[in-house]
Amino acid sequence: MSSPESGREGRRRLVRARRGRLIGGVCSGLGAHFNVDPILFRIAFVGLAIFSGVGIALYLAILLLVPEEGANRAPIYLRRSSWRIVLGVVVVFLAAGVALHAAGHAGHRGAWGFGVGVGSLALVGCLAALVWLRLRRPVGEPGHASADRRLFRCLALGTAVVAWAVLLAVTGAWLAGIDGRLAAWAVVAIGAALILTAFTGGARWLVLPAVAFALSVAVIAAAHVDLHGGVGERTYRPQTLSALRDGYQLGAGRLEVDLREIAFPPGSTRLHVRLGAGELVVLVPRGVCVATSARIGGGYVGALERRSGGLDVDWAESPSPPPRTPRLVLDGNVGLGALLVADHPIERAWNGWGDWGGEFGSHVHPDSYGSNEACFPSAGAGR
Repeated sequence: MSSPESGREGRRRLVRARRGRLIGGVCSGLGAHFNVDPILFRIAFVGLAIFSGVGIALYLAILLLVPEEGANRAPIYLRRSSWRIVLGVVVVFLAAGVALHAAGHAGHRGAWGFGVGVGSLALVGCLAALVWLRLRRPVGEPGHASADRRLFRCLALGTAVVAWAVLLAVTGAWLAGIDGRLAAWAVVAIGAALILTAFTGGARWLVLPAVAFALSVAVIAAAHVDLHGGVGERTYRPQTLSALRDGYQLGAGRLEVDLREIAFPPGSTRLHVRLGAGELVVLVPRGVCVATSARIGGGYVGALERRSGGLDVDWAESPSPPPRTPRLVLDGNVGLGALLVADHPIERAWNGWGDWGGEFGSHVHPDSYGSNEACFPSAGAGR
């Protein structure tokens, strides 16, 4: 008759394999435990990660809660003694989630959403750096560090470097959009620091954050992005000509200027609109001849019946309407994004920074954003 000890020994414990592992030994351990080819589990995790994102969460859960082969306990040992580790992991995941959510909706929440995203990303970077520093300490055991310890050390270092690289990229973009000269001097200073660390044997991981900062400065400077004017979503609807400003400006986000309620007098009325990054919409009344001049660092311009797009767009039209016809001379400047001039409300194409990819794709569908027939009344009657 078998004893309880022999029964416990007979049961196979799920562990993460040390041999044949690609990342954390999860799939190799599952394959050995269920006597199945590990490639099937790898395919399943990749499929779940691509189609639902569950694969990443499930892989991380097994990685943290299942012990490594030869180890006595898992990286997170759910006992009272490990509550600090559990709390730290929860805080990291919550901060990462808040950062992604706030970054995806920063345009609607303005500076508040942008600040929450940046602060959460900074928290992730700090916590990852602390984990890396702790894992660098010797454990007091003979031999080399375990594969788990090396893996988590690399993951912590990679997370910290990526988080701070993104933060430096955002800082470089903001600085270049506010003060280009100061941003250029900052790039020179960072380059000098990298040269110094190369001679003194400094950390090579500083290269990625430095390159991220320099690239963001270069992109913003090349597109002539001006981030003065704030961040968020703003809509202006002046009702009379006296309420119309000479110009409207926003740093980043969505700016809409609705002029359809204004009764423009005969002759020319000038308006300047400027946006650093995002979507700029100007709604004009029918019966007014619109002469649009657009400068886009990178993106798209759709002005009533005409469209254009690409990099460094400098586009203008100067129609000459019949005498006594109201004429709006519109001067638009967008660093990165889109300028739309329409005579009717248009569907929102910009839904926050998380939906930046849909910005340009949605603009290729409409044939026009309205008619500029006030400039050519005879052609409009012929149509």
